[in-house]
Amino acid sequence: MISTLTRSFLATTLAACGLTLTAGAAGHAPTRVADTNLTLRAVGSIAYDKQSLQARAGRVKIVMKNASPLKHDVAIRGKGVKAKGKVVTTGRTSTAVARLKSGRYVFYCSVPGHEAAGMKGALTVR
Repeated sequence: MISTLTRSFLATTLAACGLTLTAGAAGHAPTRVADTNLTLRAVGSIAYDKQSLQARAGRVKIVMKNASPLKHDVAIRGKGVKAKGKVVTTGRTSTAVARLKSGRYVFYCSVPGHEAAGMKGALTVR
C-alpha cells in the first residue's frame, strides 16, 4: 500500500513528465496514463488531411495546423465531451484538449457549414 506522502510525491513527479497517476484496483499499485498528442492539418478549402485518429484513454490533445486559405478550428465531440480550439487563419494552429474515456468521438471544424461539408473525422479512443 502506498502512503499518502508517497502518492503525492509520485503524482507530482509524474505530472512534471506529462503523466497522470490514477488509482489502481484494490490492493494494486496506481497506474500511469500518458497524454496522447495528435496532429492534423486543414488542407484545401474545407478538409482535414486525416479522416480518422486514434488515441489512448486519458488526456488527448489535437493540434491542427491551418494550411487552408479559409479560417478553421478543431473541436472534439462525443460521450458528453465538447472541447473546441480557437478559429485560426492560414499558418496558425488550433488546439482542442479533452480527457477522454474509451469509445468513439468526432473531431470536426466548428466554423458554420464546415462540418456539414465534410470537415470531420472519427476519433477512436482505447
